[in-house]
Amino acid sequence: MAKMGPTMESWESDQNSEDDKDIPILDASMLHSSVDFEKGMSWWPPVTLLLIVACVVFFCFQAATGGLTDLNRMTEMGALSKPHVAQGEFWRLLSGPFLHASHDHLIGNLLMLFVLGMACEHAFGSSQFVFLYVVAAVGGSCASLIHDSVSVGASGAIFGLAGALVGLFRRNKSLLHLRDRRIGFVIGFWVVYQIVCGLLSPQIDNLAHAGGFCTGLLLGIVTPPALLNDRDEFGRRPAVRLMLVAASTVLVMASVSFIPRLIPS
Repeated sequence: MAKMGPTMESWESDQNSEDDKDIPILDASMLHSSVDFEKGMSWWPPVTLLLIVACVVFFCFQAATGGLTDLNRMTEMGALSKPHVAQGEFWRLLSGPFLHASHDHLIGNLLMLFVLGMACEHAFGSSQFVFLYVVAAVGGSCASLIHDSVSVGASGAIFGLAGALVGLFRRNKSLLHLRDRRIGFVIGFWVVYQIVCGLLSPQIDNLAHAGGFCTGLLLGIVTPPALLNDRDEFGRRPAVRLMLVAASTVLVMASVSFIPRLIPS
């Protein structure tokens, strides 16, 4: 009896078996690939640099008009003061974070503002970053009002940026990839170091640090990151635009009362 060739049915079965081998099996890691956090991060974050310039300009006015050596003059310019806020000068909640007590105070804060601001502005987008910074600054100032001392410095807002990054990575730890995890340890060490210094020195406003950090932490958890979305489309969202308008309005209103005080009457 002669051997028969493969039937059509058997050939189709073999072909289907070969095709099945080309179909990949999906798992969770393939469905949820992480985003490189540092990719595309700009060394020239516009809002962060604008904040730095503003702090430097205001510091120059302080140095030129006695606002570094005279506590009364510093308070007159816009330092955070509980009695003045109680009298309705709420703009001091924002003016205080733009003033500083010394050259060292300014330089230390601006270095951390640049590092943390660059990361936060990249992660949340410029519009949300303005909102985050303003709210964290106000949160730090509100906590500082628990005591009666005059307070100045951007560290409350800067702690807010650190808190926002912690909240961001806590909520999106499976979606974000950080190339160098030592960055997190550096930020954590800086936060702990500042708090310890505050405990050892009555001149450091730890309440502002704690208030700013907690405010930023909450914002970092609930604020959607621009990094995980299309940035152009994200910036056009009504909620994002509303955040920018709200923060800008508060800044302008505070500036109307604050800036004229930079020049002695």
